[in-house]
Amino acid sequence: MGAATKDALDQIDDVARDGDLSVAPLIDLDEFDLECSTPPIELPDGKRIYPPTLFGEPIHELAARLLDMKDPAASKFLKLIGPPGTGKSQIARAIAHLLWTRRGNEIAERHGEPFYGFVEISGGPSSDEFLFKYDYVAKEDGTVSMVDAAFVEAMRNGWVVMIDEVNTIRDVALLSINSTLDGRLTLYLPSTGETVRAAPGFAVMIAYNPGLVGADDIPDAWFSRFPATLEVTSNWAALAHLGAPKPLVAAAMDLDAKRVNAGADTGLIWTPQFRDIEALWHMIDRVGERPAISLFVSRIHEQVEAGRIQPAEGEAVTRMLDSAGYGKYRVLEESRTPNLNGYPRAVTG
Repeated sequence: MGAATKDALDQIDDVARDGDLSVAPLIDLDEFDLECSTPPIELPDGKRIYPPTLFGEPIHELAARLLDMKDPAASKFLKLIGPPGTGKSQIARAIAHLLWTRRGNEIAERHGEPFYGFVEISGGPSSDEFLFKYDYVAKEDGTVSMVDAAFVEAMRNGWVVMIDEVNTIRDVALLSINSTLDGRLTLYLPSTGETVRAAPGFAVMIAYNPGLVGADDIPDAWFSRFPATLEVTSNWAALAHLGAPKPLVAAAMDLDAKRVNAGADTGLIWTPQFRDIEALWHMIDRVGERPAISLFVSRIHEQVEAGRIQPAEGEAVTRMLDSAGYGKYRVLEESRTPNLNGYPRAVTG
């Protein structure tokens, strides 16, 4: 670092200490346990997952016991809730992989990807009652043929299904599979008049963020159909173990704990999660701290401007950056530099 640069940063720190920038104190790493308590799982697609624990037990082991691979009617289907980026999908994959390999099944290939009896389904506000029943495939002659949807394939073959961001899917689509989820384990296909019955190995998990802006809650009937609810939080110890800066991980962990423990009392519905901090860490490694922080801050500013996160949450994120030791990059909020709560945004000049 050049002498001029160091002097400039020292001057910023002096201003902050005078109170103009109100930099939060640095995080105390001694207060945080960032040691992984479970060994990693290597999925066939190359992903390495460090499963979180619940009361000391790896969550994928506990969840797998809720899903009966011999008698689907005996399963207690699982609901994974939490903000985007906490690892809900990764946990679902770890559960499905464990169930598949424990039954002695080989890893196969489906649609060019390693396959272990797991399909992910997502819909959206435009989904209709056929989302879970039919897919449409273009043929070489320009016509379209109707085939089984992934959900029906899973029923026929005994696969595990994960329905992602389920609260963005219209009720008309969700309610169309009530007979599959209420113990009957059947689904009527009106185009052929066939009633499909779920084979052994079939199970369903759903994942969503209850606080997602613009989304509805799940249908009332689904709360009893998915009686096991797992609140998924980011596995911060795993992120630190992978090499992310520990002060940054600890600061994010501390902020997230405020959201989980206090919630509305702090005005925090959303806080940065594993995926967000992982992306910031990788940007820091590629382009350095100052530009990476500005890129991250511009993303937060965009979300605040769009109403996706609240101004109080944006303020909390900048406090998190202070605690992680990045307060030296602050500027005066009233300066000509576009900023979010004193942190420069990535605005081209």
